[in-house]
Amino acid sequence: MIAQVSTKAHRARFLNACRGKWVLGATLPLDLALFSKSQPWRFYAGPTLALELSGSTAWAAGHANPEEMASFLAFCGCESIILDENECPPPAGWCKAETLTVFGLAPGKALPLPAADETLWAGLTLDREPSAMDVARALYPADTAKQEDFYSELCTKRTRGKALVWALRQGSETICTVGAYALANRQAYMACGQTARPLRGKGIGGRLIVQMANELAAKGEHPVFLCSPERVHFYTRLGFEKLGEYARYEQTPSVKT
Repeated sequence: MIAQVSTKAHRARFLNACRGKWVLGATLPLDLALFSKSQPWRFYAGPTLALELSGSTAWAAGHANPEEMASFLAFCGCESIILDENECPPPAGWCKAETLTVFGLAPGKALPLPAADETLWAGLTLDREPSAMDVARALYPADTAKQEDFYSELCTKRTRGKALVWALRQGSETICTVGAYALANRQAYMACGQTARPLRGKGIGGRLIVQMANELAAKGEHPVFLCSPERVHFYTRLGFEKLGEYARYEQTPSVKT
């Protein structure tokens, strides 16, 4: 039975389901540790399941009965779920939307910095401690609600040393940002890379990603990424190693309410 994480037994089940998983082994336990008291509605466990709700998306490690999972997600208003198909059957009646690829860089390894527009790069300033609100605005320029949620979570993680964010500035403007938003269990989950639209295609985002990944790997962390199909070529070209795959499932139209 899927139940909110409210006891030591639930917490133990949640953590056991996450153990050894790429990405999910970092993000889910860290979120549970930081937000389970203030946002208990986000975290659920079954006998062999860890489940976190993030907006309309659920993230699952381990497995549960497909029919029970489908009913539970419908009750919670979830529209998609990310899971490992090798161990977790999808919710009954749901359909596969896309494959998500896990890439990484082994601790102690380093990648060559990729080519970039050197004239542009030379005119940029690397800010290793950018304002959390500046980063939020760069990532979600038209959505103040997402800005506020992102700002709040990033501040919580940074004050505990569980997140790292860098930004490139052109004058006073933040034009590129990348972050490791879950530093836990020797993994560094990197996400939310963004380059200002007029400067895309000039190589600065890829170089910033590799530079941060190299620095994390040199410290013994294992940088990992979870990317959509259209980004597979990008991470392959940068030299990152494919570690595995997850799948994103959605409700079929006939199941949606």
